[in-house]
Amino acid sequence: METPESSYPAAQSWSYRVPSPPRLNVPPTGFLKQSPAGMPVAPSKTHDFGSTGFSNTDFLSAVTYSDYITGREPQEWTYDHRWEAQRILPFLYLGPVNVARSRGFLKDNGITMVLAVRDTKSAHARLLGSKVAVEMGIPYATVDTAGNQELIAAFPRGIEIINAHLSAMYHQSQRISTDTTPASPGRVLVFCESGNGRSAAMVVAYIMAMFSMDVVKAILIVQSQRFAVAFDDDMKLLLQTYDSILSAKRMVLLTDRQDSGAQIDPDPIFPGIYGWRKPFKRALNEAEDEDDDMDCGDDGEISGGPSLEKRNGAAPFLDNADRGR
Repeated sequence: METPESSYPAAQSWSYRVPSPPRLNVPPTGFLKQSPAGMPVAPSKTHDFGSTGFSNTDFLSAVTYSDYITGREPQEWTYDHRWEAQRILPFLYLGPVNVARSRGFLKDNGITMVLAVRDTKSAHARLLGSKVAVEMGIPYATVDTAGNQELIAAFPRGIEIINAHLSAMYHQSQRISTDTTPASPGRVLVFCESGNGRSAAMVVAYIMAMFSMDVVKAILIVQSQRFAVAFDDDMKLLLQTYDSILSAKRMVLLTDRQDSGAQIDPDPIFPGIYGWRKPFKRALNEAEDEDDDMDCGDDGEISGGPSLEKRNGAAPFLDNADRGR
């Protein structure tokens, strides 16, 4: 912004508005109907190792008997569907709390675990429970957070709960399966008060972590089956931040794998399925060799890196005397 008495005009436009992060625009799910197969939920081609700290798609393929990819079209939505649960993945359902208390739904859909994502106040008041699931012998797990900002730390815990259950159900079905009783994979219901808030964010985070999928596509996958999910800007930013964390982990582990040759690290729960182990720390002599490459001269300046004169940058203001040059 340039004023008459200013001798230093701005190099670019600016305003007095408080800085805010850019909005995450998610296109409507209607465009998915243009494709006869909709938007398939499939692993990324680059997801060939445990880049997120969780098990990779080989794990899902094993514990679900290869029934973990879906290409369902967007569901025709009516208002009453918001009180029901929808199948987001073949083994993962999303819905409100009343569904977790429905004996008929849990039995008809073969739910083997219910996972509540709730506020700590609800936990202290013993709300969002599922006595029906307990009476039916279905495991009941919770992820409690004091606020939405704590969801980033809670996402890994919820994902691990789901994966541990799938692994346990796989081993159990392997022990009791016979020719007349085929093995069946685990099925998890994730819920919160409405099924559109924290539980929906947990399912989006699960898809991002397990399928190496970006945040926009993961949100579209969930919304295509449960149209009532409508994240506000704060929740979208939170999911985008978690997406950045996952991307950073993938880049670090991929670089370590290429540079140092990481080896497979079997998981204690499911040996031979989880991904790549991070290499050991650098040896002392390697660290000293790198320190030798950066020498400090007599004037106290560090050599071995780019000089200050060669650094490029953009000045926020321009001198009027330089504008005619």
